[in-house]
Amino acid sequence: MAAIMKEYIKRAKPVSSKRLTQKYNLGFSPATIRNEMKELEKMKYLKQPHTSAGRVPTEKAYRSYIKSIQEKEIEIPVKTKEREPEKAFKEITDKLAELSGGFAFGGIKEMDSFYQSGFSNLLREAFSEDEEIYKEITKIMEEFEKNFNSLFQQVEEDETRIFIGREDPFKKTKNLSIIISSCKMPKQKHGLLGIMGPMRMRYDYNLSLLNKLKKIIEEYE
Repeated sequence: MAAIMKEYIKRAKPVSSKRLTQKYNLGFSPATIRNEMKELEKMKYLKQPHTSAGRVPTEKAYRSYIKSIQEKEIEIPVKTKEREPEKAFKEITDKLAELSGGFAFGGIKEMDSFYQSGFSNLLREAFSEDEEIYKEITKIMEEFEKNFNSLFQQVEEDETRIFIGREDPFKKTKNLSIIISSCKMPKQKHGLLGIMGPMRMRYDYNLSLLNKLKKIIEEYE
């Protein structure tokens, strides 16, 4: 399963037993891998799009996968120089979009602020998927800013949550995932930082990146 997830996240193309045999030293024959993939399909961890010979992970597979991921050790050469909290938060949101290659958002509840960055990244990622994701992006972005404050109710203080597909707090998508983290701001303010991307996003890297930038925000004075 791990090899299938890794391959699909990287290439966004259905994964075949032949591809796995060629690229990964799994120690099994293509026939054995095919049988394993059929079993995973019966268990609803994989699905076969159209008439493709390959399979793609389902929501159930991603939920199982994120339980096993470990955060990466990453270095971020950034330290906000902004003295105003709103500008500092905007700077960090821009950096999150840049480093993740996804759509980033953030804001401070008490200041009723909302920042977003990297919408073009989201569209570019969707281009490698299918037309249905474009429709979902349009639907969710139409009301994203208006409903942003409702996200504060989705995470506890100092919590980071991952919403996969239909778990979307806005109930408008089944092919996107959202990672949200609550930030403890100075002077008792409540901040929120998050990433939205296709379900096949790099969860381990994005989770590590989000938590690193969150710490920078929380250390802001």
